[in-house]
Amino acid sequence: MFGRVGGFLRTVLVALLFLCLLAGLAELWLRGRGFPIRTISSQVSDSLQTLLEPSGLYHHRLRPVSRVQGEAVAGRSAEIRIDAAGLRGAAPLAEKTEDDYRILVLGDELVLGAAVSEQSTLPQRLQQFLSRVTEMRLEVLNAGLPGDCPQLALLRYQHGLRKLQPDLVILHVDMSDVGDDAVYRSLLTQGAEGEVCQHPALRPVAVAPSRGVQLLRDSALAGWLLSRVRQDGAELLAIRAESCGQQDYGWIMDHADNLQLQIRHALAPIEALRKCVEADGGRLLVTTCPVVWQVVDGSHCPQATRRCRIRGATPFRSRLPFQSLAAVCAESEVRFLDSSPRFLKDAEPARLFDSELPGLSERGLAFYARLIADYIVANPPQQW
Repeated sequence: MFGRVGGFLRTVLVALLFLCLLAGLAELWLRGRGFPIRTISSQVSDSLQTLLEPSGLYHHRLRPVSRVQGEAVAGRSAEIRIDAAGLRGAAPLAEKTEDDYRILVLGDELVLGAAVSEQSTLPQRLQQFLSRVTEMRLEVLNAGLPGDCPQLALLRYQHGLRKLQPDLVILHVDMSDVGDDAVYRSLLTQGAEGEVCQHPALRPVAVAPSRGVQLLRDSALAGWLLSRVRQDGAELLAIRAESCGQQDYGWIMDHADNLQLQIRHALAPIEALRKCVEADGGRLLVTTCPVVWQVVDGSHCPQATRRCRIRGATPFRSRLPFQSLAAVCAESEVRFLDSSPRFLKDAEPARLFDSELPGLSERGLAFYARLIADYIVANPPQQW
């Protein structure tokens, strides 16, 4: 009797030790591959979390003076250099003179260009095109931030980027921004420095976490398991994406729910951003481009289609996002470039979009930059 119980306990103990060994090896392997221990923003892919750190003013920011190389970014061999101001690429010119013209580009990971080289990003492509038609010393700064939206862009400009004294601010509004705004809006508070969006990790806690909880927070394995639950949990449990907050692209669908209030909240910061930019002597241009599911079939990027919970026949034909943006910009007296008609008319539209990510390919980024450059040349900001 006791021999059988002892044998069973030894088997259980060996199994537990084996599981602990596997967990330890998995922890070391994930840390060696640079897997993020913590999720800074749920609206950002796991491969970009290592670029971010919490912010007490605008939820999260790029880690200043940092580099991420190769496979740490979306599986692509691209180096991400972040300067002291939180911009990708070389630091801005130390002193801006009257002969310099500075453009600041705000937006999410499409602007940052995490999967492409520095020279292939949207801001750099824009600088290349505009430099051919001006003799001024032109500087286009990349202020892209993964998970950005108009509200965070406004806060980032108010609490830091305005010091760069841009002559023109370009705000790229992505089709995911309405969903992003819904996540961050509940964190908005009124602080001593005005409205802020404080990251929950920076809020004071009454009771310090126990050692066990702290170990779980600092575990790459626990972070990996949580990321898998966040990515695949809804599908495995047959839960509707909307019920777990995953409706980042809800407003682009042909039979979208009534999101008018959510859309209005997400786009309202555009007017406040215009006032801030113009108070500093600059001009604001809002631009947008379609995502792949508005132009070609979702089979072009099956992994992204599944990960983003896209449902229904694609491409979607709804013009609601572009009409909503146009209406808000008209009311706010903001210049607006809707590039979607040109994307739809391209002879090979599928080549403009990445086949793995819900963004533009290198060809698409160059195409979008060319459209923005053409608009600026045809409508000089000085005349606005």
